Order: sequence, then structure tokens, then C-alpha cells
Amino acid sequence: MTTFSHLDESTPESAWIRAGVLDLPLLATDTFAGGGTIVVLAAHPDDEALGAVALLSRARDWDCDVSVVLFTAGEGSHPNSPTHTRAQLRDIRLDEFDTALSALNPSVTSRVLNLPDGALPECSDQVFDEIMREIAEVRGPVTIVSPYSADGHGDHEAVGAAALEAGRLSRALVLEYPIWYWHWASPEDSRWRTWRFLPDPGDRARHQALDCYRSQTLPLSEHVGDEAILGAAQLEHHDRSGDTFAVTDFSSRSSAVNDATTASAVFDNVHADRVDPWSVQDSEYEIAKRDTLLAHLPQRPYSHIVEIGCSIGALSRELALRSRRVTAIDASREALKSAEYFNSTNTAAGLSFIHATVPFEWPEGRFDAVVLSETGFYLSRAQLERTLERINATTTRSFVLVLCHWKGEIRDWPLDADEVHEVALGFWPHHSTVVHLDAEYRLDIAIVTKTGPPAETVAER
Repeated sequence: MTTFSHLDESTPESAWIRAGVLDLPLLATDTFAGGGTIVVLAAHPDDEALGAVALLSRARDWDCDVSVVLFTAGEGSHPNSPTHTRAQLRDIRLDEFDTALSALNPSVTSRVLNLPDGALPECSDQVFDEIMREIAEVRGPVTIVSPYSADGHGDHEAVGAAALEAGRLSRALVLEYPIWYWHWASPEDSRWRTWRFLPDPGDRARHQALDCYRSQTLPLSEHVGDEAILGAAQLEHHDRSGDTFAVTDFSSRSSAVNDATTASAVFDNVHADRVDPWSVQDSEYEIAKRDTLLAHLPQRPYSHIVEIGCSIGALSRELALRSRRVTAIDASREALKSAEYFNSTNTAAGLSFIHATVPFEWPEGRFDAVVLSETGFYLSRAQLERTLERINATTTRSFVLVLCHWKGEIRDWPLDADEVHEVALGFWPHHSTVVHLDAEYRLDIAIVTKTGPPAETVAER
């Protein structure tokens, strides 16, 4: 998770505008299923006024019910206030929430859960259960609207991750609204370029809603500790006359019921039926793809490479010729049995095969290269982003990231090649990338610097 403070200098809104944030494709209003329910999730009072004003206002004209679930009262907004207790802040913020919601859409129903402000990551199971409960009690089909799952704020991310999992299980459309992302991120982070924009129906609703939250937009007093949480620069990001959403449509992938939670069982069965289910050792396509990957891998001395999803280890043994150590991991024990058999006579001393289901389990070590090949689309987006966090925490300051995935239709799984690569490359804005263009697969090899100059891309054919 990104570490930031509301007191940090905010990325100027002008930078986002120059980059084209106002030119994002529109979110079609027929996206919302008539006769269904829009479930809006808010970690704190004011989240909905910062991220979902256009949606809440426009919903009056759609044949949809709207319910809002508020997880905390936001009582921790001013932890060092000398003038207000947490109990007083709780009452103030809930009053503001009721007033803002009534102004935006009087027909909305709401439910306040009063979970502890700032501790939603520790309550993630309860957050998920409450979302599923809400979905079960409203009329479908359901659209879930939540804070962005990579927003940088722990509470926002806990709600967003749970919303994505609930959306996957219930096959719902999920819209994530970023709040603090605009404050700490930069336009070089490419994730926002795939998002959609929903214009306000008029000019007044957005300002009216934010005017209700004076405890956040104005100082509580002149004393230190009572400063406004939302400064002018931050508020400017939310004055774009519309909402911006990351869109994940699980409803269009009605058969996409698998992810990392089922991968072990699924691929054990696959490898039990066939020792080499994808013919990675004999297929001309697989051999050529592997040769291309290795040819584009930067020529440098590698200390420790981790390969995520090694299957029977065909690529693993090639990587072992380029690195002092290689840790090859897979969710399937059956695959690893074959990997150890095929490599029993010529395994490099530094090659080890580890059973682990990513992102729930992770190998020990400090890695200077990570290979994610034909594996990323088996993860939900939340699981992929958690995997990227794992990578970030266990890699050297500069490392090589290899992404290689087949571009065909992936049935029964959450993501496709482009989604995996765009999310992964967007996670580290500072990288240079060699892109190999092929009709059948996508290969991106990025030299990632955790701090450094903006990204640049070099295309090869």
C-alpha cells in the first residue's frame, strides 16, 4: 500500500488535465441495469461526495434502487484535535453524511456499520460479509460502487478489495472511485488511462454535497491538530464535473468463477491428466516464445530470480543458466512433481521448486528479477494487485519484471493478457520497457526503478 499524508504536496490538478484525465471515455448510462440495485460503499462519510456524486445524482433518473453502506463514522479524521473527541467527531460526521445524502438523492437508503475508523484492513472478513449481505438483500442485478482498491488509504483499499471479490462471486459490475489516488499518484501511472468518466447532471450537486462536509473542508478551529483534511489542492481533483471509475465487469464473464483460491485444485487435475498439458517441451510455439523471452531478457548478472507459475519447469532451467539462484513456484503439486522429475538430471545447483499459491503464500528471498508468465490471468484483479505488492516488498531497488501471456480468450478465469500487463506496468510508474509484438502473445520486459525518471517504452517487432 502506498504511504502518504494529506499534508503532502498534492499532484497538481493541472498535471492530470494536461495528461488527458478530462478526455477519458464516457461511462455509458445504459451500463446500469434497469430494475436492479446500485450498492454504493463508503469507508468514511464524504467518500461518496468525493467519488460518486454524479452517479448518486443521476440514479434518480434510472430505474434502479440505490443503497449506501457506510463502514465507519470517520471519527478518526482528526486524531490530534485538542477541541473535539472521537465521539463528537462521530456525531458531526454522521450528521454531515445524512445531510449530504439527502441532498444528492432523497430516495437512497443507507446503513451505517460503525466499524473502527482506520482499522478496516483488520476487519476485512466482516467488510466482505457485510457487502455480501447487502447484495443478498437487495433486488438484482447489482452494480457495486466502492473506493478504489489501490487508493493508498488502508480503509479504502480494504473496502475496494472486498468489493471486487464480492463482485466476482456475485457476477456483478464493479465501479471503483479513486479519492486519494489523485493526490499521491502521478499521470505517468498508466492505470487511470483505462478508466471511465460519468458527467454530473448539473453544476450544483457536487458543490452542495461537499459543502455538507465542513468538518473535512474547513478547520475545526485555529488550533494545531484541527486543520482541514481536504485542502484546496485535493478538492480541486474532485471538481471535474463528474465521477471517474475503474470498471470491472464480472457480469460479462459469467463463467469466470476461478481465481487463485481454486488454482491449486484445478491445475492439479490438469497435470494429473497430462504430464505436460501445454506441450511446453515440444510445441514449436512454446519453444519459440521461450527463446524470444530469453533473448530479450537483459544481459546482466542475476542474483536471485523468482518465477511465478513455473508448471513443469521448462523455462525454470533456462533461467537457472542466467542466475545464481532461481526460485520457481507453482500452485500445483502435480506440476512440481513433473518439474522435479524433468530437471532431476540437469538441475542447476541454484534452482529450487517451491509449492506456493500466490498471493496468499510467498517465497523468502530478495529478488532482482521476477518472471510472471502465463499465470497472471488466473488471478482476480485484487489478487494480482496483492501479488504486485508482494513483488514490490521483496525486490531490489532496481529489478527486471518479465510479463508474458497468451492473447487469446481466457475462459473461466478473471483477466486477460492486456489487463494483466497494464495493471502490472501501471504499478511501477518508473520503468523502461521492451515490448515484443507478436500475434499470439504479449511480452513486456520492464527494468523497474522504484524511484526514478518517468517511464519510456521501446517497441520491437
